[in-house]
Amino acid sequence: MLNPRFNPFPALTTERLLLREIKAEDKREIFFLRSDKRVLAFLGKEPARRMQEAAEFIRMIKQAAEKNQTVLWGITLKENPEVIIGTICLWNLQKENHRAEVGYVLHPDFWKKV
Repeated sequence: MLNPRFNPFPALTTERLLLREIKAEDKREIFFLRSDKRVLAFLGKEPARRMQEAAEFIRMIKQAAEKNQTVLWGITLKENPEVIIGTICLWNLQKENHRAEVGYVLHPDFWKKV
């Protein structure tokens, strides 16, 4: 059986990107990604209406990672790691089958660029 551990949080890097833990300070970027109709068109979700919803989402994903239930990284450019341009996650973990689903969103300014 798969036994994922997301604590301590696993930062990942590529040649151009840093995938890092989402922080409370990222709520503006998270709010945008969860409220922009262009982004949500692919997710079938209702847009967030208040900044507080982004803060609640950040708390929820942090708790889920601490319980090893899911993990969500903030996608940043290495040269600007403070600004999140998207998120990518592993969710719907099936530990007994060694499977998970991957989900991601990306700011429209970075579509077809990253």
